[in-house]
Amino acid sequence: MDNIRNFAIIAHVDHGKSTLADRFLELTGVVKPNQHEDQLLDRNPISRERGITIKLAPVRMPYFYESQLYILNLIDTPGHVDFSYEVDRTLACVEGVILLVDATQGIQAQTIANTYKAIEKNLTIIPVVNKIDLSTAQIEKTKEQLINFLGAKQKDIYLISAKTGQGVKELLTGLISKLPPPTVNYRSSSSKENLQALIFDSYYDSYKGVIAFVRIFSGSIKVGEKVKLYHGGVDFDVKEVGYFTPDLSPTNELKMGEIGYITTNLKNIHQVQVGDTIMDKTSSSNPLPGYQKVKPMVFASIFPTDSTDFQNLSKALDKLSLNDSSLQFSPVVSKALGAGFRVGFLGLLHAEVIRERLEREFNLSLVLTPPQIEFEIKNNNFFEPYAKVLIITPTNFLSEIIQLCLNHRANFLHMDNLGKDSLQLIYEMPLTELVSDFFDKLKTISSGFASLDWEILDYRPVVAGKLKILLNGESIEEFTEIIAKEKAYDRGQFLVEKLKQLIPRQQFEVKIQASYEGKIIAASRIAPIRKNVLVKSGKVLGTGDISRKRKLLEKQKEGKKRMKMIGKIEVPKEIFLKLFRQ
Repeated sequence: MDNIRNFAIIAHVDHGKSTLADRFLELTGVVKPNQHEDQLLDRNPISRERGITIKLAPVRMPYFYESQLYILNLIDTPGHVDFSYEVDRTLACVEGVILLVDATQGIQAQTIANTYKAIEKNLTIIPVVNKIDLSTAQIEKTKEQLINFLGAKQKDIYLISAKTGQGVKELLTGLISKLPPPTVNYRSSSSKENLQALIFDSYYDSYKGVIAFVRIFSGSIKVGEKVKLYHGGVDFDVKEVGYFTPDLSPTNELKMGEIGYITTNLKNIHQVQVGDTIMDKTSSSNPLPGYQKVKPMVFASIFPTDSTDFQNLSKALDKLSLNDSSLQFSPVVSKALGAGFRVGFLGLLHAEVIRERLEREFNLSLVLTPPQIEFEIKNNNFFEPYAKVLIITPTNFLSEIIQLCLNHRANFLHMDNLGKDSLQLIYEMPLTELVSDFFDKLKTISSGFASLDWEILDYRPVVAGKLKILLNGESIEEFTEIIAKEKAYDRGQFLVEKLKQLIPRQQFEVKIQASYEGKIIAASRIAPIRKNVLVKSGKVLGTGDISRKRKLLEKQKEGKKRMKMIGKIEVPKEIFLKLFRQ
């Protein structure tokens, strides 16, 4: 095990993790330069288009250094907060991390959040400043932030350009000398003979069943052995083991300290949970620590715009859930939108990615209702989830951000300096406020410089009730939400005004109302498209009998009333998408 180095790259979104991984793959000969796609480990097209990693990717890289062969196991992790549990389990599988910071942006919120996780696990942290080739790079300022934040020495900070390859070879050799190898019984309570393998990811293969990504902490595993999932409570025979090159490459055995995959032949990915421990079938040892059941935090309903696509949507969600164990869904029926599914997501980005995949990969046209947070209800009392929020901002935006946090019911906890002109703010905030328009407003008032990360704390009591939106007196369930009393009026007013702007004019009057606990708190109307009945064949009726004109107008009025009673309001799909992003 002395020649194995297991490490991950942690960074904020778009700081260059996947580009650095490309350079490592080229330097170690896993791929040839200029003969592979950029961001090779980001295999999802949405990842490449958005420039973010939304699925972790491991790779094994053999590398000769000072006449010895080293095995470098890299795990490229997501940077977004929605996937923080995956990052946590990844960090449990490695001995060290590269802390990558963009020289044009400096330390950001998700960088700090993930670094704290690495510090908690006593990992070796190698600070790296990226994008030093850019004219806007603030190298000295970024180094100062790293020194203040980590207590690192200036000589230990690597300066690289992942895009051009500058400084990357020195970083690669530095990994070998600075990162510790896996150790016997590393963070393990069992003897080296007993198998303990931590699952840090999985996906479903139609031929091989569920394939689990694992780090072997003790013992070893071979094809044909009988093993069990401790938390999943399932036994299975090992069908195949191997390494990531980055494709699956079978081998005879996975040994202690190694990272690889295990083919389980199980048909349900929900049995193979991230964080679970694979053990010998007869073992009575304790599992590896840190397991949590992933719980969706944001809920929205998905409906096909064409009702005949319901079965296709059902099949598509089934297929996606095979490779995304965090995706949970159940059927719902709406008066306005027909049959669909209520889906639980890890966060707003996760929801956006799932919607985009459903529309692209399965050729579906979908309506996604505004996101909601689930409240706990006990004895008719409401409890809402709270999050610990970490904000990194330049000092000149401090007063505006403090006011923004006050407006979103946040409680101030702590503030620290990050260098001369950057601050770290920590708040407690209801999750409902966080997933509304908080992030957009934070970016707006800070001119895009502030960044955000959060983690769930607990549930706390709140005075809340149901806010309903009525269209011509009929409640639209898709817009119904539980909301804190003090925010009900503002939210109701916002939805009414937004719907007035977005709903096209109909042949009849449309009344839009917001009702909270049975009381109308906001209202507006959309005037009908009106035909001038006093015009016949392009000519205005003359100055004849006024009663004739009045009769025509009254007749039109009666017709409008009938349409209002029986007409169905058309609500375009784009309205739901715009409200979802609000």
